[in-house]
Amino acid sequence: MTHGRPIAMTTNQRTDAPLMQVENLSVTFFTPQGAVRAVREISLRVHRNEVLGIVGESGCGKSTVGFALMGYLPGATRVGGAIRFEGMDVTRLGASEWQKLRGNRIAMVYQDPATSLNPFMRVGPQVEEALRKHMGYGKERARQRTAQLFESVGLAEHTRIGRRYPHELSGGQQQRIMIAMALACDPDLLIMDEPTTGLDVTTEATILDLIGELKQRVNAGIILITHNLGVVARVADRVAVMYAGQLVEEGLVHDIFKAPKHPYTSGLLSCVPQPVTEESKGHLLQHVPGSVYSAQRETIPACLFASRCPMVREECRLKAPPLLSMGAVHRSRCLFWGEVTPDMWGKGDERRGQGAPSSGETVLAVRNLRQHFGSSRRKYMFFGPVTNPPVRAVEDVSFRVVAGQTLGVVGESGSGKTTLARNVVGLIERTRGDVQLRGEELAASVQDRTAKQRAAIRMVFQNPTASLNPKLPVSHALLRPLKKFGGLRGHAARQRALELLGAVGLEEAHLDRLPGELSGGQQQRVALAATFAGKADLIVADEAVSALDVSVQAQVLNLLRGHQEETRSAYIFISHDLGVVRYLSDQILVMYAGHVAEYGPTESVLRTPSHPYTEALLSAAPAPDPDARPTRIRLEGAVPTQREAFKGCFFAGRCPRKIGSVCDETPPPARQDPRMPEHVIHCHIPLEELETLQSAALQTARGNPLPLN
Repeated sequence: MTHGRPIAMTTNQRTDAPLMQVENLSVTFFTPQGAVRAVREISLRVHRNEVLGIVGESGCGKSTVGFALMGYLPGATRVGGAIRFEGMDVTRLGASEWQKLRGNRIAMVYQDPATSLNPFMRVGPQVEEALRKHMGYGKERARQRTAQLFESVGLAEHTRIGRRYPHELSGGQQQRIMIAMALACDPDLLIMDEPTTGLDVTTEATILDLIGELKQRVNAGIILITHNLGVVARVADRVAVMYAGQLVEEGLVHDIFKAPKHPYTSGLLSCVPQPVTEESKGHLLQHVPGSVYSAQRETIPACLFASRCPMVREECRLKAPPLLSMGAVHRSRCLFWGEVTPDMWGKGDERRGQGAPSSGETVLAVRNLRQHFGSSRRKYMFFGPVTNPPVRAVEDVSFRVVAGQTLGVVGESGSGKTTLARNVVGLIERTRGDVQLRGEELAASVQDRTAKQRAAIRMVFQNPTASLNPKLPVSHALLRPLKKFGGLRGHAARQRALELLGAVGLEEAHLDRLPGELSGGQQQRVALAATFAGKADLIVADEAVSALDVSVQAQVLNLLRGHQEETRSAYIFISHDLGVVRYLSDQILVMYAGHVAEYGPTESVLRTPSHPYTEALLSAAPAPDPDARPTRIRLEGAVPTQREAFKGCFFAGRCPRKIGSVCDETPPPARQDPRMPEHVIHCHIPLEELETLQSAALQTARGNPLPLN
């Protein structure tokens, strides 16, 4: 047995005073169902010019820590310990004193922007209000600064977007508005709660760059709360790992990722899909079995992780482990930390072999799908120039999905991915094109389809809060499709509902709860379970795992694969996470501005040569490795609004490999990869030249430049 020594918070190599210091913080909520111990005596600190990442599963207390630091806790709450901002105990501040700090010196980016923005107020004035209140700006100066902030977070038409209401924006746009609002006053401490969950990888990379810039520019301290370990690896200086309201490990980001000293940390790292540049390992993802120690249970004199730990011993069940030191800034709440290794959880079961993308029965065939919103208007009603052309959301997209296989759809927000999915499902009536299900033409509207056709296609929506009835319990979301599509009733239906809940990592107690009593990740798991309740031929999943922590995500991804192998159903899987797409998909469709940039087998699309847009997506994707050195490609601006038809290449305005006027004036040809004819890239650059350019960029990024001829 290897023991360390109990340590206090003073063991830190930095000698400057902390900007924010948390000492033995405990937070207990009192509810009709009993006391909820969200945080159990944790101690943390963050310094200026430092990013502290806080990670852990849903229900570990991460967000509660953030709300406590902001003084945003409900009245029926008991708070213990101290929270010091520049030496001042903020737990003793009154409402007026807190108002001087919030938004000005301490700002927070919240997890759900839809509930944080005022639905009755345009988004521009909401940011301007903060600037006038905290910075003393006049009306015109506040408007100009707001436009600059919108542009800095990658919002297209930043001067016009401020006149829109929150419901007129996508989830990613709403999140960018919230980030712009938090950055408005250059705060000393910025708390970010899942700030990039709803963002595509290029915008995420821009925001992560902004985090680093803010840290340097105003000497700020940043607390980053997230379940995305790739984001933490890219921007954090130190990492704090929480479990069941406790701090179980803390250390430098490199030490945590390369040499974890708590079994829980090692387990989280084993749940992450491999970076898209690695060869396939052929194994299912690992996941941490069981669920988080319930916040409704008392703290016991034992390790709270013991029931899930692969190296548990009798001593773990009899003694509560203290935080033990194994270095100046690395500490772990494990009695046997010396035996923890990165691969201690082993490998998952081997995955079954995948068939060729061209083989198998075609479940869905889409040809020349087009979706335009609005109609052209002329300046003088019947003559004059067109002043309001329609938005070309999807432009002549074709693909097919084979039984037992998955089509991954990737691209930035505004590329047309969700519109494409809703066209397939029938929630939006397509402008033009053919959609066939097993050779049978589908009507444009779901209301005009037969009951059998409606049952054959199910969709998992990006926002689970909006897809679940807030007034009915979780059981309704599961029992209704089991009755309607599965023919189950009574006890049999309830037992199947419990099996589905267990499959997505939820317990029986969740069955009778209202959606509002669940976290965002738990709501998404309920939506997935409801989808599996029917016997669908095609499942369309729009960002189905973006709100899940890595352990549950791994469990759900394996569940999706297992369900597909068992039922031979086809999937359309939309995601910003390229690692997840690579793990689950057989084919990938890369969309930009409503057009297909690239289409083909997964491994072929994610290696060189690839479309310059795909190359930019791969460069922006965060890898769960602090030593990763991807090519640094940042796309300027945002996806165009697509009101005008493109004369040349749809990507010419932002392409880092643009070769001249031909890109602006001539549509790109469809080039086939000779090694994989099903792999098609729409680009003017010959594939041989494109491969040479991209390979050289990768070698240079890794510090091994190619020799010059």
